[in-house]
Amino acid sequence: MDAEFDRMELSNQEEMTFGEKLQGLRQKAGLSQDTLAEQLEVSRQAVSRWERDETMPEPEKIVALADLFAVTTDYLLRRTEQWETPQQPSRERRSGRDIMDRLGYLAKTRGYLLGWILVVWGILDLVVLLLMCLGMTGVVSAFW
Repeated sequence: MDAEFDRMELSNQEEMTFGEKLQGLRQKAGLSQDTLAEQLEVSRQAVSRWERDETMPEPEKIVALADLFAVTTDYLLRRTEQWETPQQPSRERRSGRDIMDRLGYLAKTRGYLLGWILVVWGILDLVVLLLMCLGMTGVVSAFW
């Protein structure tokens, strides 16, 4: 019974907090608190408080940290030492998804450009159609 209790106590000691994981990942990546803070657009003091487990970052910062260090948000948030890396989609699927993401982003942010392109294209088509019709009737051939 005592051996089982010791094993449970040892496993509890091996569990890492969010702050311990963050500090370890940051140091392994060779980043200072200042550099990490700049990348996340927060203060160095915020990073320090996170590492001391005084506060937790906002959810979008946790996602950014997971992306930055190539770990899952589950790894960061759960009290475990198991290093989990996210499954990387195949290069083909990732590049296809990236293209669709970029096109979607452009459509959302620059949709008006697409509208103008379609308007100009339509006008050019009408001009070509008009010239073809006039050419068939012989009106244009008098000028050429």
